[in-house]
Amino acid sequence: MKKYIVLSLLVFGCSQAEEKLSQELQDNVLGLHDDLMGKTEQIVSLKSKLDSLSTEADSVQVKQLISALEKADNSMMNWMHQFSIDSLDKMEVNTKLIYLKKQYEQLTDLQKLTDSTLHAAQTYKP
Repeated sequence: MKKYIVLSLLVFGCSQAEEKLSQELQDNVLGLHDDLMGKTEQIVSLKSKLDSLSTEADSVQVKQLISALEKADNSMMNWMHQFSIDSLDKMEVNTKLIYLKKQYEQLTDLQKLTDSTLHAAQTYKP
C-alpha cells in the first residue's frame, strides 16, 4: 500500500512540475511575442524612412534593407497566425511542453532575425 501512495505522490509531483514548466514556457513565449510586437513599430518606421531613399545612388542596398525588414515583419505575422494559444488548454501537459518549446525556439530565431535586420537598417548611412 505504501508503494502506491509513494507512486501516486511522485506522479502528482511530476505533473505539478510539468504544469509549472508549461506555464513558465508560455510566459516566455508571450514575453518574446510582446517584445517583437514592439519592434514591429520600429520596422514600419524604418521602412518608411528607407523608402524615401530608394531612388538615390545606392538604391539597391536600400531596397535590400527594406526587403529584409519586410521579411522580419512578415515572419512575425506568419508566426502569430499559426500560434494557437486557445488550444493550449486542451493539450496534455507533455504535448503542451513540446509545442511551447518549439514556439519559443521559433520566436528566438525570429528575434535574432528582427534584431539583426533592425540594426542593419538603423546603422545604414546614405
